[in-house]
Amino acid sequence: MSTVLRIPAGEAHVVRLFAVDEDRANPHADDAILAALGAGPLKTSEIELFDLADLQGMTLTDYLAEGHGIAAAELSPMQPQVNGLKGRVLILPSRAFEGRAQEMRPHAPLRLVARFSEEVVPVRFTPLPTGSAEGLLTPRANARPQGAGRLRLMAFAVLALMAIGAAVAIGLAVKL
Repeated sequence: MSTVLRIPAGEAHVVRLFAVDEDRANPHADDAILAALGAGPLKTSEIELFDLADLQGMTLTDYLAEGHGIAAAELSPMQPQVNGLKGRVLILPSRAFEGRAQEMRPHAPLRLVARFSEEVVPVRFTPLPTGSAEGLLTPRANARPQGAGRLRLMAFAVLALMAIGAAVAIGLAVKL
């Protein structure tokens, strides 16, 4: 029996970490590992599947903090378990679902290790510093932007010149 993971529509800023349980001498094909997610359509360019040896001395918790924005406070309780993993891991960010709701049924060789939330910095809107930014602009009724007539006239002149140029080119081509 496999675990069912329900991914809600519009999920954002969630990262799931899977261990790949396999014999290092006989590794599974990448396609088989992706199929073991038991998911519907995924944006595979967002999924990371790699050998932990590729981190070259960096811990997996450091990679998750720096590469995926997972807060240290969230990683801290899982640090021994996460950094104790060996072999390959699969990192599945919510971006891979492209906002679609899904039910996943991950199975061997994948084993869900953890679910983390990316740290999101709140957006702040501060007032503009000067008084010139205050007030409302009210447009005049039937007002055209300044220079609109001149712009229209220039566009007409350019089109007329292009038509004359085309007529001359055609006339020269016919004479030849």
